[in-house]
Amino acid sequence: MSGPFLPLATLFGPVLLSALLCGLVIRSGIRDAPDGGRKTQAAPVPNSGGVAILLTLALSAWGLSAAGKLSPLWMENGTGAILAAALVAGVVGLVDDIRGMSARVKLVLVIAVALALAVFGPQLEIDGLAPVLAMAGVALWLVITMNAVNFMDGSNGLAMGSAAIMLFWCADILSGATAGEAVFGLQPDLSALCLAAALAISGFLIWNLQGRLYAGDVGSIGIGALFGGASIVVAGERTIWTAAILFLPFLVDVMLTIAWRARAGQSVMQAHREHAYQLLLRAGWPHLSVAVIWWGLTGLCGYAAATMPDEWAMATFFGLTGIGCAAWLAQRLTLGRRLKAAGL
Repeated sequence: MSGPFLPLATLFGPVLLSALLCGLVIRSGIRDAPDGGRKTQAAPVPNSGGVAILLTLALSAWGLSAAGKLSPLWMENGTGAILAAALVAGVVGLVDDIRGMSARVKLVLVIAVALALAVFGPQLEIDGLAPVLAMAGVALWLVITMNAVNFMDGSNGLAMGSAAIMLFWCADILSGATAGEAVFGLQPDLSALCLAAALAISGFLIWNLQGRLYAGDVGSIGIGALFGGASIVVAGERTIWTAAILFLPFLVDVMLTIAWRARAGQSVMQAHREHAYQLLLRAGWPHLSVAVIWWGLTGLCGYAAATMPDEWAMATFFGLTGIGCAAWLAQRLTLGRRLKAAGL
């Protein structure tokens, strides 16, 4: 990775701390119960591992600041706003994990977090677009990232592992800008924060890949907010297409699944088992195999986003989107039909 390297202890610290905190979360008593349909577990599983991830991230930010690895203005230059939004979004998810809330109430709260970050966080300037419209676009993107990570969090390791890869590539892209060259002036700080989040997720995966702990809404919505905020800065540093490419493996599946269900007259707010990864699970694929597919796709998209010249970013986005849509539709018309015919 380009840019300044963090000390070895800083790299391994978040992994170990997150893994240890996950052990405490398991003892908390918060459980995700099977529902006889969408959820794949046969018995209640400890939930809300995202608490360990976000707490590790907050402590890592404090430690990096104390060690001088963040600029003195990191709480004022937008990095702190993105971290705060992730933590607040995580609290929304935690309440849902513990007490439960309707999908509409949760959506309203997610929109509120998105609007707050769009207003008080880094501002994205797009040529020919009024600032208020750009702000609305940022809020919409944040709503999409928070919900999409949540929708994709139904297979051990898939959503959080892919999010860690996305955050790694965000860190890589942003680490190349010095404070004087950066568009927002926060890129080096945000790069360190993204890397710390990816490492914290890695500690969580030690438990999650074994099916012993789930991230819960606190993890998926919180990390979705963090990635959404970081990708907005990536868009300002590079292009909006670069940011979208990073999220493409989630974006294609979520958007096409919503469109497919809407076309069939099914509720888009109701939990279901229609995502591409869920079809594979229903067909008997192991969780790890399904996760590895999405990790690979996310890694390839991240590499493309980081290395592709900015003038090719839009064409790359639409090219990869076309390939992804064709693969999604092919799976739906083959495996999807076989599963439906078998009543699975």
